[in-house]
Amino acid sequence: MELSEIIRLLGDTLGDVISDQESKTLFQTEERIRKLAKARRAGEAGASTRLTSAVRALSAEDARAVSAAFALYFDLVNLAEDHHRIKRLSQREMDQHPAPVAESIPAAIELLKARGLSDAKMAYLLRSLNIELVLTAHPTEAKRRTILSKLNRIFNLLEELSSNQLTPRETDLAKQALFAEITGVWMTGRQRVAKPEVTDEVRTGLFFVDSVFWDVIPDIYRILDESLAQSYPGLRVSHPWLQIGSWMGGDRDGNPFVTPEVTAETLRLHRGLAVEKHRRSLQDLARRLSMATRRLDPPTELKAWLDSRRPFPEHVAFMEARYPNEQFRLAIALLAQDLVEASKVSMRANLLSDDVVETKVNAEEFRRILAIIHDALPKQIAELQVSPIQKQFDIFGLHSAKLDMREDSSVVNETVAELFRGLGICNDFMALSSSERQALLIEQLEGETPEIARNAGITPNTTKTWRLFALLARTRELYGRELTGPFIISMTQTVADLLAVMLLAKWNNCLEGQQIVPLFETIQDLINAPEVLTELFNLPLYRKHLESCNNEQMVMIGYSDSNKDGGFLTANWGLYKAQSAIAEACYSENVKLTLFHGRGGTIARGGGPANRAILAQPPGSISGRFRVTEQGEVISARYATPKLARRHLEQIVNAVLLSPMYNPDTNDIEAVWATAMEGMASKAREVYRSLVYDTPSFMEYWQYATPLLEINRLHIGSRPAKRGTDSKLKVTNIRAIPWVFSWMQSRYNLPSWYGLGSGLNNNVSLDLLQEMYAGWPFFQAILDNAELSLLQADMGIAKLYSSLVPDQEMAQDTFARIKAEYDLTKEMVLKITGTERLMDRDPGLQRSVELRNPYVDPLNYIQVELLRRLQNIEDETSAKALKIRNAMVLTINGIAAGLKNTG
Repeated sequence: MELSEIIRLLGDTLGDVISDQESKTLFQTEERIRKLAKARRAGEAGASTRLTSAVRALSAEDARAVSAAFALYFDLVNLAEDHHRIKRLSQREMDQHPAPVAESIPAAIELLKARGLSDAKMAYLLRSLNIELVLTAHPTEAKRRTILSKLNRIFNLLEELSSNQLTPRETDLAKQALFAEITGVWMTGRQRVAKPEVTDEVRTGLFFVDSVFWDVIPDIYRILDESLAQSYPGLRVSHPWLQIGSWMGGDRDGNPFVTPEVTAETLRLHRGLAVEKHRRSLQDLARRLSMATRRLDPPTELKAWLDSRRPFPEHVAFMEARYPNEQFRLAIALLAQDLVEASKVSMRANLLSDDVVETKVNAEEFRRILAIIHDALPKQIAELQVSPIQKQFDIFGLHSAKLDMREDSSVVNETVAELFRGLGICNDFMALSSSERQALLIEQLEGETPEIARNAGITPNTTKTWRLFALLARTRELYGRELTGPFIISMTQTVADLLAVMLLAKWNNCLEGQQIVPLFETIQDLINAPEVLTELFNLPLYRKHLESCNNEQMVMIGYSDSNKDGGFLTANWGLYKAQSAIAEACYSENVKLTLFHGRGGTIARGGGPANRAILAQPPGSISGRFRVTEQGEVISARYATPKLARRHLEQIVNAVLLSPMYNPDTNDIEAVWATAMEGMASKAREVYRSLVYDTPSFMEYWQYATPLLEINRLHIGSRPAKRGTDSKLKVTNIRAIPWVFSWMQSRYNLPSWYGLGSGLNNNVSLDLLQEMYAGWPFFQAILDNAELSLLQADMGIAKLYSSLVPDQEMAQDTFARIKAEYDLTKEMVLKITGTERLMDRDPGLQRSVELRNPYVDPLNYIQVELLRRLQNIEDETSAKALKIRNAMVLTINGIAAGLKNTG
């Protein structure tokens, strides 16, 4: 089935469901609104007025139902497009075979070989190769997990219907099942009744580890091995180089619900999943390895190990009695039984207590026995049946995904201050200058560890922070280091911020080998980052600590706060310069750098095509090492199915492998380009901050001209919408989720382009701009990403939201400023790219956006009308207000699905 056929099938089925479950009248109302929106897009006179009138005539219940119809339609269209993309990729692979598909791992290896990369240089690149995707819960899914599960079943039905292998009867049954599943989604409440708990988010992340990454990542390893065998025989990667991390349950920055208890439960869930997955794999393998001893005599080492484990547990003893001559089966069954016992221990273990726990499973012993069995078996059996399990154990260990810890530097410093005060070391640590703090921390790090109670601290925050470090120590004691990842310090500004974490870790006996990661977020902090790192590396005690971390330093850079601070262009340029300077600082101090990119899903938060983004990084900033966050809805968009996940992971690996070739260290950007960028970024920041920070009425405009306040009410994540305890909303304390989400919902997309036009128009010749676009991947990525945001924006729709602002004189002035910058940005982008319409160079994506607009627009019209009604309700807790908000949630879900982003 072609894409148009699938969309038609899904649309027709949805129409039948609405007629069946609601009424034909409602379906006709929805169709009338859709046609009016389409007429408006076509420029038909009076269509916008008629659309407004039709929406205003809707009751709250009808508005809810019509919004639900459009929202579900987009969910179904997204499924159809994903299905079509997979089908197209498969067809491309078959058509091009044996030539590799673009942006794949084989394509990267072939290109490197063709460009003359020697075996020695390839071996060096492979030794450095280290890629990690870190799953985070923000911005979280606007859809419930229940809805996601139903949509997955619909996707599977589409696979069946497109297989061309069904009989007429089977096709009819599949269509009936499709009708039933869509009916199920229609009748399921889309809004969460309560905010999700942190452990709900943890389970969502582990769902993807379980159902997708567990099998797909070993396949990526296999693809790289096969590609190397073709072009670089004898070369292989001998270490785990592609892994998963997570922030869910460990990211406590601004989230009071991530307590030590929650983190302990998260670690238990991570370990429990890994143990259970390995157990199932081994039980299946035991059934396969039925080789009789007389046909394949086990190695002496394996026999000795089995003898050392006697007497066997009851289950294994029974198996030996039943299969006395199948020693390979027996050995695997014994490993599986160890995991059964480990699972029981994991369920009982309390990481926050001192109870003695026998962990049962020795990871190295586990690997050793599997290797003995692998080497003793016939090659085909070993490679196809044992190697995948070995690879899964190497990748996921007994932890599934390493759990990072993140905390704000101010919380860590306040914890140290309270401990110092209680121990009589310093009465007011927070009043000290940065250099004074640093000197005192070094003194304490070089001294003896004082006696401190388990629940040290007077304030709850200090107690929680201290218990976190105690938890890290306890986890290491029981399970080793592989369950936990780096400790990230948000809003890092000084060396003392890192030393404070070092001290808490030292005092809890968990410092050795603990990666301590500064997170530089604001424009000024990015500028200061190289100086902070150089000062840090010149401290003897920190260099000694780095030795326990293999002389590796991870540095995280934040895309969201830098954008909110300086605007789109300034943030991108600031991040680019910071990466270059950070790489140089590490190189000059002989420290191995891993840059950790804190990207979100939208263009404003560092989103966009991953392959292109990696290749646009500055020279020397990657060198085979790459760590990035995958946030919220991005996880389900990129990794919803194994085939989609494999493609996206290949694109990432392809770009990381090719990055040194695209950005050779010896080929710095043209000085004239850097000078031009400096001037453009400065002008863009001036224009951006003039609107966002220097216009007193901007906060009022933002709150009324977007659904900001309603988004803050949504139960879409465990984290509060703003930082700190100040009840007043400010640009500085609002989190990136509602900041970006609100502007996207109202179709401004302001954070993804505002200020860019003024920057590009800042006394730089068009010839130079076009030269930069043609020759500089970084500049090209900026403009290409902004171009998509401009296409998805709609100033006509945005003006409707602007009409909601009570002070219309102020609103008209503010909107005029936004509209003028939008027009200028669009004009400059089209001139530089040499095209007549936005996204002319990607007609497929251009058409996708244009086809979606007539279905997104009605949701915006309905959302504006509902916001207008809410403004006129005095009692926000009334039944009337509740009905309107129920409909409001559906417009938010629908627009997010239509634009394929929540922020």
